Amino acid sequence: MLRLGGQRFMAAAAAAASRQPGPISTSMHLKLTEALQPVSLSIQNDSHKHAGHSGNPTGAPDAETHFTVTVVSSAFEGKNSVARHRMVYQLLQAEIDAGVHALALKTKTPAEAGLQ
Repeated sequence: MLRLGGQRFMAAAAAAASRQPGPISTSMHLKLTEALQPVSLSIQNDSHKHAGHSGNPTGAPDAETHFTVTVVSSAFEGKNSVARHRMVYQLLQAEIDAGVHALALKTKTPAEAGLQ
């Protein structure tokens, strides 16, 4: 019973940590906002879901290694998904080099997102 309670506590701590933007998440937000001027931008830290994985071997709840990024920007107009993803990867290269292990990207134009 104690162990189960401990697991619940760890899950709650991980969930809380994932909601607090850390330095990498903050840097990603600033770079994407400046370069893409998005209509909508969401950066979700999913690192706690990958505890023990090679990208987050310690399972630290405050790790910044796995993210889901959803960005809606007119900068994506006329570009296919590969070109859009390359734009984002290029903008976030420093964060990738600093330890971001995985980026799940959702890139849309305002029209595709129904925001026009």
